[in-house]
Amino acid sequence: MTLQKSLAALHGDRRNIAWLDIATTFLILAVLIYILVQRPGPWAYALAFCGIGLMQYRIVIACHEAVHKTLLFPLWLNETVGGVQCALVGVNLLWYRLQHLAHHAAHDIGHDADAYIYEPILRARPGFPRLAIWIFGAAGEFVHKLKQKSIAAPANVKVDGRARLHSAGIVIVQAGLFAACTLWLSWWYYFVFWLAPLLTIALFLNRTRVLLEHGFPHEARLKESPLALEPVQAIDVSAGFLARFFIAPYRMNFHFAHHSVPSIPHYRNHDLSRLLKQKKNATSANENPSYFQALRRVLWT
Repeated sequence: MTLQKSLAALHGDRRNIAWLDIATTFLILAVLIYILVQRPGPWAYALAFCGIGLMQYRIVIACHEAVHKTLLFPLWLNETVGGVQCALVGVNLLWYRLQHLAHHAAHDIGHDADAYIYEPILRARPGFPRLAIWIFGAAGEFVHKLKQKSIAAPANVKVDGRARLHSAGIVIVQAGLFAACTLWLSWWYYFVFWLAPLLTIALFLNRTRVLLEHGFPHEARLKESPLALEPVQAIDVSAGFLARFFIAPYRMNFHFAHHSVPSIPHYRNHDLSRLLKQKKNATSANENPSYFQALRRVLWT
């Protein structure tokens, strides 16, 4: 079978497999909230904080699939469920789609809409300087994300009715969460157990994943090569069950494959990766480290 026919077969596989991941995420959230309410105390607070942040990150990755219109089928279901999940984490689905597709269209790091996440880290000296920017640069990333994909429209972007609806959805959903916390528990639960995990654990996990999947191909770059002129690259990462669940849900570890053909549904990315290697199209996926191996190399090499 030719490459084109194989890709068409993968592209034509339209199943709503994501329901299982979505249901799992919200079931775990429900259990964590139950523990938080019924068993208040230091251990419950710590478990809820960490667990909610991890589930918020899984919601962020679900939003990524909705951006590519491959979370659920048909399209109206993708936009509805994706829009609600985006609103839960303060993201406008349409602004996110605009920004993320620009990331996919970029040919070099200087024009990559996601370069603000990983480029400053790679520019720093390996070791503690790079480690410090990886950790403390998250605050600047948050500000950048607010400008790119939250309630207000990005600069020089025309606002239409659908975009306003998604922005209004963010306000309504966040207000609803705040009201639920205030009426059921206390107002501060919203800030401590929803906003704080989102701005720390979820943000940092996504920051780290982007750094590794896009930064790893550049960690051994030639010093005389300007980083901004280097091509945007990605790798496929070897991931076991826990890594796939907590770091790379929706098959995000097959990131080179995803960038090669972004319209392929996430549950076929493994097949896409194997197909590209068979056809010798895997120019950036020759090495597939684990996330831990990639992190060590990127930060310390």
